[in-house]
Amino acid sequence: MKVQPFHALYDEKSLMHQAVQQDFSKYVDHIGSEGMQTRSRLLEERQYTHLSPLVDELIQQNPRLDSSLKKRLELLRTGEAQVVITGQQTGIFGGPLYAVYKLLTCLKVARQTEQLLGRPVLPIFWLATEDHDFDEINHLIVPTHDFKTRKLSVTPPDSITRSISRLSFDKAAVKDIVRQALCTEQETRYTKELLALSDRLIETSTTYGGFFSAFLGELVDHDIIFFDADTEAVRRLEIPFFERLIQDNDEIRHALSEGIRQTKDLPDTFLNEDAAHLFVEDIGRELLYPDADFTTKQGKTYTELELLALLYTSPERFSNSVVTRPLMQDYLFPTLAYIGGPGELAYWTRLRPLFHHFDWTMPLLIPRMGAVLLQARDDKRLNQHGLRVEEALQNGIPLTAFDETGIKRELHTSSLLSDVLLEEIQRIEKQALNTTGIATKLNKQLQLTFEMIIDQKRRLHEQTNRSDRALQYQLAPDNIPQERMHSLLPWLNRYGLDLLRVLRVEYEQLEAEQLKIMI
Repeated sequence: MKVQPFHALYDEKSLMHQAVQQDFSKYVDHIGSEGMQTRSRLLEERQYTHLSPLVDELIQQNPRLDSSLKKRLELLRTGEAQVVITGQQTGIFGGPLYAVYKLLTCLKVARQTEQLLGRPVLPIFWLATEDHDFDEINHLIVPTHDFKTRKLSVTPPDSITRSISRLSFDKAAVKDIVRQALCTEQETRYTKELLALSDRLIETSTTYGGFFSAFLGELVDHDIIFFDADTEAVRRLEIPFFERLIQDNDEIRHALSEGIRQTKDLPDTFLNEDAAHLFVEDIGRELLYPDADFTTKQGKTYTELELLALLYTSPERFSNSVVTRPLMQDYLFPTLAYIGGPGELAYWTRLRPLFHHFDWTMPLLIPRMGAVLLQARDDKRLNQHGLRVEEALQNGIPLTAFDETGIKRELHTSSLLSDVLLEEIQRIEKQALNTTGIATKLNKQLQLTFEMIIDQKRRLHEQTNRSDRALQYQLAPDNIPQERMHSLLPWLNRYGLDLLRVLRVEYEQLEAEQLKIMI
């Protein structure tokens, strides 16, 4: 494996570049090493009275945790340890590659920050199991025969919008999708081992979040702490802050509007300014909207007192939106930094006034790793085109239409010679034999020869175009970045279950966060 710094995945204006520059400090509270040290000192001054039961829950949720990490986790009980966090929807087999890159970045940042601060820093992966968009997590993308994208999906159990954590884990369907996906790949010496691991983890998992964490945890030796907030035990720890979110809802919504106003010059991201940014579970997961009381789109109404009474009796029915989840994260954990992608960095900047409402500062915002995986054969094909990876990602792989007219033009001289030859044969045959059959057969053979040449040229062109379509699919399927479409599954099948372990070692030795990875 050859891992090199790279600078071609994101536009120069992307927050993935801007967020590490000093002038980004006008949008955030802390930046860089000095900011990390300041943030750590501020966290020491805050009270986290729930840390001991939170650690108990983390140990229960991570039964195979690496022993060294488990010892350091115990230091979170007293606040001696602090955390860096990333998170993602719990897609099948880890979801898109960028979820894996988030995890690896979280591991790296935790290690670096631990060295910087001289204190334990724990990597936390927040499983977004409270989200209800099943279509985001229920599929793998595979190539069709002509290298377009095809989605292999688990069918939802019904039309009710439940949190992912409330859905039954369809083991048979997930197994079937894995096998269908591997059918689009060549069998390798790693395939049987990959299938065995997959089947074992599917059989021992009961939720999509559990399968996600078991699978990725296995690939990094359970050296990261996965956290599922959508459990009854966690919801009980969250009651005091949910109470604040309900009682201060007007102020929180006004703070969001102010945050959006302050960041108009940054890339746009849609955040619903009309919502209360809290969900309540009724028949399904329903977003609350503020009015004289709190209402849902289904017409259910709650007074503030009714909502608070429900919170204390059934906290498991409450969950956060994309706006209030970062706040709840900061309430639960002494959070030094959040690792995110470009869209997340964009909406987090809008939340700064919300943190200030609670007299907190924001955690540092750190861009996740971005990468393109490049096989040796793909690199060879790029060289044949005279293309750099940067050009291929920006402009795509050039595909040309078959030029039959051009081929006929190349054969023009041969065609003229065949006409002369045919005329001479016709003349000799007529004079000597007074027949035309020999010339007629020759004419057919000559025409057939020209057609065979054109057909062979067409086959060669299609073969070349197929190789180029395959290359385009590997680099940017449907012109969408590889990291947003590919899953880890085909890469594990090609290169083995040690892939992430090797990549982690290589990545942690580099300063760059945008990588070209030759494997």
